[in-house]
Amino acid sequence: MKILMTMYQIQDYGGIINHVENLTQGFREAGATVDIALLCPKKKIINVRSKRDDWQINPKGTGYRYNQARGWTGLPKIPYLNKITRDRFREKTLDYDAVIWHIPVPTLNKDNKGVSEWVDLYHPRAKHFGIIHDGNFPNLYPHLHHIKDLFSGLICVHEAAYYSTMRTGIDIPTKLIVNPFDLTEWQKDPEAYAPLNWDERSGFASAQIFKGWKHVDQLIRAIPRMQNNEKKIVGGAGIEYRYMTSYDKCKDKYKEPDGTRIWDNAIRYNMDYVGVIPTPTFYQYMKAAKLQIDPSWSVKYSQFGAHFNRTTVEAMICGAVPVATDLGMNRSGIFIAGTNYLQLEYDSQPANYAHSIDYWLSPDARAQWLDIRINNMEDIIPNFGFEKVINNYMKFISEGDLDSGFDLVSRKNIFHSHAGFGQFDENQNKIIDYEQKLKDNSKKNLLFFGIRDANI
Repeated sequence: MKILMTMYQIQDYGGIINHVENLTQGFREAGATVDIALLCPKKKIINVRSKRDDWQINPKGTGYRYNQARGWTGLPKIPYLNKITRDRFREKTLDYDAVIWHIPVPTLNKDNKGVSEWVDLYHPRAKHFGIIHDGNFPNLYPHLHHIKDLFSGLICVHEAAYYSTMRTGIDIPTKLIVNPFDLTEWQKDPEAYAPLNWDERSGFASAQIFKGWKHVDQLIRAIPRMQNNEKKIVGGAGIEYRYMTSYDKCKDKYKEPDGTRIWDNAIRYNMDYVGVIPTPTFYQYMKAAKLQIDPSWSVKYSQFGAHFNRTTVEAMICGAVPVATDLGMNRSGIFIAGTNYLQLEYDSQPANYAHSIDYWLSPDARAQWLDIRINNMEDIIPNFGFEKVINNYMKFISEGDLDSGFDLVSRKNIFHSHAGFGQFDENQNKIIDYEQKLKDNSKKNLLFFGIRDANI
């Protein structure tokens, strides 16, 4: 099988980097040929090699150096405002069995304003598959509706993405295929790779992009209230990190009533901030921690389903037990509270938040911690390996197979776990016509790109 992976240039790549690298490695190990290109809204590309030293490389993946936030350096770029280059790319897609779009349509950032040429990049005889990484399809990708007839399928990496896409009735074959992970070393001896060693592990680790809906501030605010003396590792960066740590632009919501910054207080109470860290370093922290904390939740995403993060699965692989919020894991057919993760109430007050973490780090929680570790090792982790994930991709691409292939123990099939989900918006207490909402949002977004009178 010959695969072309492509995506539109964006500002913050985050977990998309890991997905591209792992998916590329998985396809190549399965015998497929993989090429990759980045689509840029420019007429000409001038490649400047970065002199920074904070780049990583996966020789088995794309082979290009990358930074978790800034993307890849040296990756082939397609300046699609150049008609000759655009047409050449379009024709070249016919040489592949599938074109996998990690970002299926351009985003609404300033570089794309008034740029409509992207609609000419999809050859009607090529086999296009879009990957949906976000759990809010009707608002973020609605203009995909404009070119929906050109896509053979959509692939959603978690439940919120899947159900937010299915609910719109976009009429493109859609399949849930989870993020792929390299389990080569883990599969040789899971207990040796991530020993069940409660006594040798300490505290928690938490790392993600600091966005509003990630709610890292809730964790930061709780740290000074914690009574345990174990490790408290926090990593990541982003716009909210800058607001949280700024001396002159710190938002009021990131301050205590006495005016002190919650960040300073957490540092004072032994929070160890490690910044943006490469994946191998994150794995080292996870192998040394009892817990991995994902504080994220979104009322909007939770209407569609669970929005589990890549770092949650990485924590399981490394032997840490995940802590997640009830809204973050809402309606999950994959992860069960108390069985696969420890659950926080999304609106927990700082003292309650701290008390929960303290308890889960105490000897009283040891038995449950061990049970969750074993459950995840037996029921969850194997489903995220290259072999199963890549097989799902290949069956979808070649046969149109929509079975998730996810082995679930004592669970309903995830495609039926939302039976009766309907169009009811619990938060607004009214019926929402998501298909019409998709069309309306699509027209609005297309105007941003200078596309008028679209046939929707």
